[in-house]
Amino acid sequence: MRHTTRSAALAVAFAILLTPALAGCIGNPVEQIVEGAVEQAGGGDVDLNSDGGLPDGFPTEVPLYDGEIVGGMGVGVADGDGGWTVIVKVADPEASFTSINDQLVAAGFESQFSGFSDGTGTGMYQGANYGVLVTVADDGSGQVTATYIVSANSAE
Repeated sequence: MRHTTRSAALAVAFAILLTPALAGCIGNPVEQIVEGAVEQAGGGDVDLNSDGGLPDGFPTEVPLYDGEIVGGMGVGVADGDGGWTVIVKVADPEASFTSINDQLVAAGFESQFSGFSDGTGTGMYQGANYGVLVTVADDGSGQVTATYIVSANSAE
């Protein structure tokens, strides 16, 4: 994996942690903060959608759970070598996680790890073009969400 892809992935992970805390801010300064962090990491452009839309360039080969999209973000995706995060509301944590696992496997993603314990599901999947990390858990406010972190496989 190239250094810029790793930096972009770290910036995406950092942004995931910040987004819920700052999403209610007027004028959406989160995108400006994230853009600055990503630019410093050498990760390129940022697309932050806190209005329920998919981020630009989200790969159609990655299936998403059929629920309300809470928000999403893409980092360094202009050249297709970046990463995306999408958060989807789900109902029953275990049933939703099982459905997500089944969708990804049916779409050709190989499960590297998949498990559900204490109300939280986590899975890592590898496809021909993308890697996917999925977690299903309570977001801290009583709402259960599935968080997808998708990264393009690097050309080596």
